[in-house]
Amino acid sequence: MDHDGADPVIAAFYRAALQPEEWPAAMHAFARLAGGDVACCFLKPQAGEAPTRAYLSGMEQDAWEAGYRRYYHAIDPGYAILTRGVAGRMHLMQEYFSDRMVARSEYFQDFYLRRGVRYSCSGVVSDGSGLTILSAHRTMRQGQYDQPAQAQLQRVLDHLPNIFRLRDTAQQAQVRGALAWAALDVLPRALLLVDAGLRLVFMNQAAHRLLAAPPSGLVNLRGGQVGLRASSVQQQLAQRVRLACAGLAGGHPVPLYVSDADGRPALEVGILPLLQVGDGEQAGLAMLSLRPLFQASARRWPHKAPWPWGLTGAEWSLALALADGVEPAGYALRQGVRISTVRSQIQSILGKTGTRRSKEIASLFSALEWEQGGVVAPP
Repeated sequence: MDHDGADPVIAAFYRAALQPEEWPAAMHAFARLAGGDVACCFLKPQAGEAPTRAYLSGMEQDAWEAGYRRYYHAIDPGYAILTRGVAGRMHLMQEYFSDRMVARSEYFQDFYLRRGVRYSCSGVVSDGSGLTILSAHRTMRQGQYDQPAQAQLQRVLDHLPNIFRLRDTAQQAQVRGALAWAALDVLPRALLLVDAGLRLVFMNQAAHRLLAAPPSGLVNLRGGQVGLRASSVQQQLAQRVRLACAGLAGGHPVPLYVSDADGRPALEVGILPLLQVGDGEQAGLAMLSLRPLFQASARRWPHKAPWPWGLTGAEWSLALALADGVEPAGYALRQGVRISTVRSQIQSILGKTGTRRSKEIASLFSALEWEQGGVVAPP
């Protein structure tokens, strides 16, 4: 599995949405993130029909055309799992198909195994015009998926509706070789595009609304430059943006967090490299993705429903407390347990959700949207 995490892969998908020639690179990055060699993303106009479009990595186009698209899509047992479940969730197919079932399956024996793959992690999203399926595959040698890998792939799937909305809007506008400002403007996530000096190039409507809403003062625009409330975070932002614009961003591109007046992380800032092409020249840009944290909501969970990511009830309560800005020591005091117990629970949550630190747990759980007593993934 690629230990740089999902952020570079998400950035690659957004680049591919604007520059179609980048799709092979994006799919290769997705396969690498999954710890395998094969990945595919294809569109079905509606359930039961053959796929009409596909992006592949690690599989020949002829194998796709002659095999899957013409016949095997109709008997793919994984597709049946995806269409029966809730859209927008990555599923580990190893949990549904035992070795005995695989041995009896025409699909697995005549197509899947013959292509050298055995385990898959797949999800489906619907954009109103069809179903888009995103899958990553591993060989027997590469082994089964674990929950951290599933969590990283889930992050990519969460962005897929926005990625394809961006692609379709750009195509409709017949934008070639330049960033599609109108396409970025329709995305629900607040986005700012800046150059290496943090000079604002573009901000979409969602960013306008975010900057005008509480908590105010976390982000400011002075003299056409983007600034953050905390000087230490501002320095980190400036350094990361310079690296992103120079094409040198690497390592672990974790988000930055801006705190409110009470010291709680109130705004998550993601930095993604984005290449602008025009008039035969290339200029590096960075896309800043802004997400407010700690949105007020009634947090209820359906009765008897399993906790997400396989968490226990105690881990779930702790994760929500971290998302509300409660410190581990304060939570231990409030619950009447030892701090060592809380730290042990945090380590378990990190392993199950694929996060690396407590702040990422807070970011993940504060991003959940709560509706009618349930929870859905963030846009």
